[in-house]
Amino acid sequence: MPGDRKLETADELWDLYNDLERLKGYKYTQPIVSDSGINNEKFHMELPYEEIKQIVEDCRDKFMSAVPKDEKTSLRWEHVGSTSIKGMPGAMMPDALLIVPQFPPSKGVIQAFLDSGYYFSSSSGLDPKDLWWFLVFTDGLLKDHKLTVHVVTEDNRAANMLLDTRNMCRNEEWAFTDYKEAKIKAAKGSWGEYKKGKGSNSKLLVMLAEKYKQK
Repeated sequence: MPGDRKLETADELWDLYNDLERLKGYKYTQPIVSDSGINNEKFHMELPYEEIKQIVEDCRDKFMSAVPKDEKTSLRWEHVGSTSIKGMPGAMMPDALLIVPQFPPSKGVIQAFLDSGYYFSSSSGLDPKDLWWFLVFTDGLLKDHKLTVHVVTEDNRAANMLLDTRNMCRNEEWAFTDYKEAKIKAAKGSWGEYKKGKGSNSKLLVMLAEKYKQK
């Protein structure tokens, strides 16, 4: 089944975000076809942490430079996911959060994404107010990989789970070991099985899912 039409203006995306029912059903897909034979779903036992960290920081700086001056201080960018945890295995597909003061994000923020080369794909299946923006890398270490930026408010459940996972894995040995072992076990299956299995196999993620369970 083909996806929806790509929305390429701030006005179109603003209208979509203000119609939650329409937003829930919207999905634009842009598959990456590598001309270099790169498998961006490859599971790496050792990720180049410092290099990816720098790339994500560079993406942050470029995006923030495109944000209207009077909105910059209200935004918070956080590198999350496996690539934000030193020593954690995984795919070379970084994730970040852009925490905004309210939903929907302003037209200025939407335009900054468009001006910085990102495209909007969909909202999360678990929460329509978790907006997924993608940036495809066309050269360098992450060529034919993509950065996912989740645009959320600070009370978003998924965002808080990502932050807690990162912080606990950075600071608590049991959490790091648990999540690492769950990911390695899940990586033996397909990409879809990996994405699903790393959560269900991890005591840490099960615990956080319970903590942030929707009331």
